[in-house]
Amino acid sequence: MFKHTVEYVDFNGNSRKEDLYFHLSTPEVTRIQAEIGKSLKEHIEELVANQDLNSLLKFLEMMLLNSYGQRSLDGKTFVKTKEVRESFEYSQAYAEIFEQVINNPELAKRFGEEVSNSGKQKRNQIDPKVVNTPQV
Repeated sequence: MFKHTVEYVDFNGNSRKEDLYFHLSTPEVTRIQAEIGKSLKEHIEELVANQDLNSLLKFLEMMLLNSYGQRSLDGKTFVKTKEVRESFEYSQAYAEIFEQVINNPELAKRFGEEVSNSGKQKRNQIDPKVVNTPQV
């Protein structure tokens, strides 16, 4: 799980400070890697090496929005409903974290490393070659 505190001014002109939480479960990581056909790390390295800014920004947006959620008080669930996502997507908090991640390579790296880490990091690293193996 990746936790990051942002400070921003909301649409009513109020200064706010908010902790944001991002997490991808093993099934979510597996789906993304199956879709892109490689590990998240390999995909990002390829986008950076190719200087494909448009694809990199789309990937970053997808990762931020798909991993954002709200922790339950007891810590048992991480809620990512359509309503939670849309509320975040159209907030100044999202605009702030997006800007920070694209302008701070160290923050982007930390986000990438921690977003799928549930404390059992190796379990969240699925080999996309296994998922993409053709059936004979």
